[in-house]
Amino acid sequence: MTLQDWGALGEMVGGAAIIVSLLYVGLQIRHSTNATRSATSQAFSAQYSEIMLRLTSIEFSAVVWKALPGVSNLKDQEIPAFMGFMGAIIRMYETFYFENLEGRFDSKTFVSWTTQLIDLFGNQGARDYWKLRKHNFSPDFVAYVEQEVAKSTPSRMYPDNAGQRD
Repeated sequence: MTLQDWGALGEMVGGAAIIVSLLYVGLQIRHSTNATRSATSQAFSAQYSEIMLRLTSIEFSAVVWKALPGVSNLKDQEIPAFMGFMGAIIRMYETFYFENLEGRFDSKTFVSWTTQLIDLFGNQGARDYWKLRKHNFSPDFVAYVEQEVAKSTPSRMYPDNAGQRD
């Protein structure tokens, strides 16, 4: 073999090594993306669970129950308690909205969480909160809520007899 043949062989091996390296990097990026999506989804679920755990307090759930038909049903310290709760929930959804835009969730996950937001806005209390506090959220998220969420048809959050006593 001549020196030229060895050079050509070296170029072929080098080219193959570059292709293998690019494939490896592509697989690593894919793995990293999947790990990021999983971690983001888990963090979002944990945050949602933490907020929902507040409802296990009978005293606080009574405030939320009174507020669902409208904030006007609340008095005194019930108002900031409900408004803070709604602020935490909707801020979480705002974060989720932007994480989705960055591709950190798959479309199925985004649709299922958006359905919950739609159901929440099916209650006058949530709409009352939004009317009073939407200026605290980013313009892009406000536009999304008003164009996509607020105009959608919610499902009932609770059965017709919920809250009634025997």
